[in-house]
Amino acid sequence: MNRRRPSRTFLRVFSAFYLIFAMTLTGLVIGSIVADDRASEASAVVREVEHRGARTLVAIQFTTSRGETCDAHFRVAVKANRTVTTGDRIRVHYAESDPCFGVQEVGDRSAWFIALIGVVLLTVAAILAYVVWRRPRPPLPLRYAGMP
Repeated sequence: MNRRRPSRTFLRVFSAFYLIFAMTLTGLVIGSIVADDRASEASAVVREVEHRGARTLVAIQFTTSRGETCDAHFRVAVKANRTVTTGDRIRVHYAESDPCFGVQEVGDRSAWFIALIGVVLLTVAAILAYVVWRRPRPPLPLRYAGMP
């Protein structure tokens, strides 16, 4: 079966878009991590705990530094907080711009895994772009290809 190889132009355009996508994704993830590190902390009261096998889901309520009361639900990622019960207090991170959205517990480093995936995608995109955009090597002379 004779399969056609994709054209070089198509591969170049694809690699350029993929490289731009990977760079944008990595930049957004790193920006999110930086914004999360600048987030405010609060002490939250655990309102409800639900155990689903190895996962623990909690519903919390906390008050921001501006006096706004927020309710949030999230999966516990820190081992110390997996044994919490209703009425316990845990420390949480929240963004000042939207405190009730994207609440995480203090010590949760799951965003770094996403950053690692972004860096891997960026590396693959850079290698793909190099392979597609480099000058093609000239073919070997016939005398080296088994010809007289």
